[in-house]
Amino acid sequence: MNMNDKGLSLVEVLAAVVILGILFIGIMSIFPQMTLFNAKTETKLDTMNLARQEMAEIVKASKWEKILVTSPTDPTSLEPQFLDKEKIKNQLQASGYNEDIANSAAATPYTANSFVRYTKEGEYRYVVDMYLQCEPFLLKDPVASGAGTKVPCAEGDRIKLYKVHLRVFSNKSSTTGSYQMSSETYSYIRYTAKKPGG
Repeated sequence: MNMNDKGLSLVEVLAAVVILGILFIGIMSIFPQMTLFNAKTETKLDTMNLARQEMAEIVKASKWEKILVTSPTDPTSLEPQFLDKEKIKNQLQASGYNEDIANSAAATPYTANSFVRYTKEGEYRYVVDMYLQCEPFLLKDPVASGAGTKVPCAEGDRIKLYKVHLRVFSNKSSTTGSYQMSSETYSYIRYTAKKPGG
């Protein structure tokens, strides 16, 4: 290759491109897991976004309100109450979930581990565990440099928090028929008792 004032010839440029292409293909074949890793990352991001959207739909504040009105047939209609399984069932079935009684753990009286499980099938499988015991609030003690004490829930409290655990499963296996967990998230339902119009 003689260099002149005109630069590289077309043959030299094509030869360089071919050599670089061969090197690139050779290097990429050394890392076959790279494409598999990218596919898994894409699935993980998809299911993380789906989990976030689904959780936002589940804990939407307007679903979890009790309007305190006078009722001649129900003497407790003006009292805040704990969230009951029937309200949970109605709200989740309206969102397309089915109760999974076999995998629920609802001891009576409710403990911190008592939950009702709901599932929704489709391209992805959603599993929601709705915990039945109200979560205590953590009150900060300004004197104890930020340390707090948990205040247990009382039936008369107007606002109560209930833990929700959502898992998203993907890639249903054709051989085993099972799903692989791809994403999970936690949140809280804010169950509010309020007067009409306020």
